[in-house]
Amino acid sequence: MSVGPVEPISRGQFFLVTAISVVAGGVYIWPQTVLTDAGLDAPWAVLLSISVALAITWLQTLWPAKTTGMTEFRRMQAVWGWARWPVFLATAALYVPLDAAFLALFSQLLHQLYYRYTPLWFFAVTVLLMVGWLAGHSLTYVARNVQLWFPLIIASFLFLVFMALGHFREIAALHPASVIRVVPIAKGMVATWYLWMQGEVIVTVGSHVRDTSWTQIRHWALAAVAFQGAIIVVIYALVVGTLGPALADTLEWPLVYIFSNLTVRTLFISRPSILIVVSWVVALLLYLTLHVFVLTINLQDGLSLSPRGRV
Repeated sequence: MSVGPVEPISRGQFFLVTAISVVAGGVYIWPQTVLTDAGLDAPWAVLLSISVALAITWLQTLWPAKTTGMTEFRRMQAVWGWARWPVFLATAALYVPLDAAFLALFSQLLHQLYYRYTPLWFFAVTVLLMVGWLAGHSLTYVARNVQLWFPLIIASFLFLVFMALGHFREIAALHPASVIRVVPIAKGMVATWYLWMQGEVIVTVGSHVRDTSWTQIRHWALAAVAFQGAIIVVIYALVVGTLGPALADTLEWPLVYIFSNLTVRTLFISRPSILIVVSWVVALLLYLTLHVFVLTINLQDGLSLSPRGRV
């Protein structure tokens, strides 16, 4: 017995859901890792990684049109047959530990920079409880939360970027190396792997977009990945253009360092960096919620379990 019918969502909601599922935890240390691995070739690595993410997204939206089902697992039956379980579990075994690493990284950030006297486990447990509660709801409920919060997250981020532009002085540091070196670029691409990990979300959630086709879903998914790719470019340019590649490479949280040094005296807020902390908390919650929702709804379908109010 398959899961369904799930209340459909709009194409705009699908765009936002895909965008929030692309990257959350990776920006906490961005772009320190890619600078360490790619050095002066980092700009090439960033652009190539975004191109690869777009290509993978395009490929991921080709095969579902030839299948039927309300989840990725159900659609995989037509492609993989009996092997769908090993393929599905292998994929889950890859991104579940990575999501756990994101959560650990985020907890470490809060502990080291903001709440030193609060134990690390408290952040992780709190986030997991909230994610479990949110992911237990319907897709429509999750999508509406993304629709509410994602624009606020982006607006807060762009507001802080605008404020930080006054410290943007290392323009020459953004120029890529004149000699392209394959190995450093490949290492830098590995540091941006999280741009490529949204296939399960696209296929599962894309099955519930109303009044559309997989061609349109492909376009919206590509737009979402391109949008987040643009955000990645903005973050890279801001960090390297403000701190320079040498200093940015030595800081564990370069973007946090830039935003935490912003100060403005207004009636409402004196430390605007608190906006990005709140934004990142919400972004991580929504990111993990979508991944947990997609994982559990596929498992429910594969094991023929009752949806229990989630559909």
